[in-house]
Order: sequence, then structure tokens, then C-alpha cells
Amino acid sequence: MSMVPGSSFMLRLLMLASPFFLAAEAGAQAAPDPAETVNIGAVLRPKEGKAGELRTILLSLFKPTHEEPGCIIYNIYEATDGSFFLYEVWRSQADFEAHIQKPYIQNFISRTGELLDGANDAHFGKLVSDPVDSRGDVHQDRATSTTVNIISIKKPKDGKAGELREALLSLVKPTREEAGYISYNIYEESDGSLFLYEVWRSQSDLGKHFQQPYIRDFRNKVGDLAERNEVYFGKLISVSPR
Repeated sequence: MSMVPGSSFMLRLLMLASPFFLAAEAGAQAAPDPAETVNIGAVLRPKEGKAGELRTILLSLFKPTHEEPGCIIYNIYEATDGSFFLYEVWRSQADFEAHIQKPYIQNFISRTGELLDGANDAHFGKLVSDPVDSRGDVHQDRATSTTVNIISIKKPKDGKAGELREALLSLVKPTREEAGYISYNIYEESDGSLFLYEVWRSQSDLGKHFQQPYIRDFRNKVGDLAERNEVYFGKLISVSPR
């Protein structure tokens, strides 16, 4: 078999280089380490008359944010009370810090005073619920335009942080066994507060969840454990380009 001059050298070079290409490809596709991810639940309340403008600006951030290499999830929801909330997962702190320095994010930050009623109510937490459910990695973008999506913020009363944390963690396993469950993650903030991100298949499934004995028991006692207990229900308004 004849070869084009120099082809044997190129073949050897490709054979030597291929492990590096394969390693790079494997690294690019590796699942994020839950211990390293930056997880955010943020509630944004528009000023009177600014809801439409805030909605438009938030949606304008979606595509360029998803194109950043460190972005795992960046979802925008319109809540039933007229506010908006974001659920974000970033591969690392460095990736998140690079994100907030982007010109389009800096421009948005500079405009929050004219758009928001109060500050951006952003919560940063580490995943404390089981990082792997029965279907694999929980950091999958499973929300859709038809799912029921929830961000819940819970700040413990003095001396109740550990009890609140354990009460919430006790809900994870039975919740994930429910038929309508899609996502149910619990994140702990540096001050001991916690936030939950939930996705349910339908409003009917969520209604059944609320009627479960373990959820009714938790809702009866959460007032003794948390000084802040806010729940936001929203519809996904961003559509993933991936």
C-alpha cells in the first residue's frame, strides 16, 4: 500500500496526540462536582410598571449566559405574585465570578436600582441533599414550560438551624419517590439559611405532595423552626438553547 510522502509521520503524530484529545473531550463532558458548584436561587421583584421591562432584560441575558463554559443551569421563571426568580448552577466559583464580570451582566446590575423594588434577593448555597437521585445527577435542567417550579427560602430561628436542616433533609427521600417528582434539591447558605429548588410534573402532582403526611407534619412545625418561610411558584419563561 502506497502512502503520500509524510503521511506516516502525520499518522504517528495523530496517534500520539489522540490520548490528549480524548482526555480533553472527557474533561469537557465530565459531570460537575456537587461540592464545587455555585448554586443560586434569586428572587427579583419589579417596581410598579417595570415588570415588562425587567422580563425583557432578564430574557436578554439568557442566551449569552448559556454560552459561557461554566454555566450548567440558568433558568428564569415568572412567579405567580408578579415577581421573577432565577435558578442557577455554575461549575465553580471562578466560573461564576467570570460571569458577573461580563459586560451584559454589569449593565444589568447597573440598572437594578431603576427596575427592582428592593435589592436582588439572591441566595448562594451548597447542595446538602443527596447529589444523586434514582435517575442520576440532580443537576440536570428538567424544568419545562408546563412543569410547576418552586424556589423556597427558609431562614432558621436562633438555635434552630440544625433542627430545620434535619427536618428538610428528612423530606428528600420520600419526596423523590413520589410519581410527580422531577427535581427536589436543598441548598444551605453560609448563615445557616436554606433554599429549595423543586420541579413537579403538574399542579395536581404538587397538590398530592402537599397532602402527604410527612409534608403536612413539616408544614405544621416549620413556624417553630423558621423565622422566614417564603415559597415562590413560577412558570419557566426561558427556553434552553441546548
